Amino acid sequence: MASGSYPAAYLAYWTAHVGKSLLWAASDLITLYTLVTLYAVDPLVAGAMFLAALTANAVADMGVGVWLDRHPAHGAPLAGAALLISALAFPATMLAAPLGSGALLVAMLVFRVAYAGYDVPHNALMTQLAPDAGRAAWLSRGRTVGTGIAAFTVAASAADAVDPGRIALFLWTLSIAAAVLGSLLIPLLRRIPFVSPLQQGKAGLSLPIHFLAASVIGIVALGALAKSVLHLPSTAARIDSSHMLLLLTAGRTISALLPFRIAGAQRGLMLLTMAYLVAAGIAAAFAWTTAAPMLVALGLAMGFTNLIGWALLPSLARGARGYGLYAMVSKLALGAAGLALAGGLGRAPAFAPGAFAPFALAVALGCVAAAALAAPGLTLWRSRAFAAR
Repeated sequence: MASGSYPAAYLAYWTAHVGKSLLWAASDLITLYTLVTLYAVDPLVAGAMFLAALTANAVADMGVGVWLDRHPAHGAPLAGAALLISALAFPATMLAAPLGSGALLVAMLVFRVAYAGYDVPHNALMTQLAPDAGRAAWLSRGRTVGTGIAAFTVAASAADAVDPGRIALFLWTLSIAAAVLGSLLIPLLRRIPFVSPLQQGKAGLSLPIHFLAASVIGIVALGALAKSVLHLPSTAARIDSSHMLLLLTAGRTISALLPFRIAGAQRGLMLLTMAYLVAAGIAAAFAWTTAAPMLVALGLAMGFTNLIGWALLPSLARGARGYGLYAMVSKLALGAAGLALAGGLGRAPAFAPGAFAPFALAVALGCVAAAALAAPGLTLWRSRAFAAR
């Protein structure tokens, strides 16, 4: 791709990222609330279906990555069909509730599996768009901002839209917007073909195992802490849950503005190590205070570690299956974060007095473990630096 075409390609890529993130943010933020509040679905049933669909999505991510490495020329038609199906299926993940649990589960599974067919080609295109470290960092920054824009859009509009009279219009508007914005990816996939590692005779791990382990532990730890602040006892929670979510989202979005430079894979892993150590300090501080600045700091830690992880993928991932594997373990880790929170809460809806501080310190230890695993010397194989690509 000619160097002069990068700005236009990046703008299209970032815009498509906003589109797919609208569906993801909406599915995460309002699905369970809508099912339980508007359609009186049993919370346990709704939660089980949601977790099953998320697991199917994670497995589909890996399957799509493997398939795309074997058929790299089919990325554009796959993504186009998957975008259309997921946009059409998304409203049914809530509107099908009156038809019964079976119809609702089918809608959730169709949406999540189809979403993987668009998500993985979108993610894997980073390798072709980022031939050096600077471009990979800018791509990752744009993704972070795009995710924030989508989350803010959903959060700002959902409060008025999530009621029986407006929910259908709200969901279909989101789906149409996601399809229109997401369609900008298809010309890029047609113009920039994937390069399969199978065609180059490369075998072995699609991602360094210690990088994956660090990512999983970090996502579980920080994700569990972010979810836990919504379950603080009334004596400790001085901010309502909606404002907590906005503060966390603001921190994650602002993380894209933090200055950093990645000269290669090893430097990037060292930066990720330091980011997890800082995150450990932030998590430990939650044992003493949960004030608003701490929520923004937690969002910054979550956003920055995620940003660095995605910036490293063009250097560390071998083919689309590497991106599929990373997406799969990330989504399974998000589900595990909920289980970790459940373990901290026990059977209570909120933390017992004195129980939150040990939970926050346990999260801090998890971040320290993630930092140790992310250290460059622990990777099972050394990826060449971006400059040597």
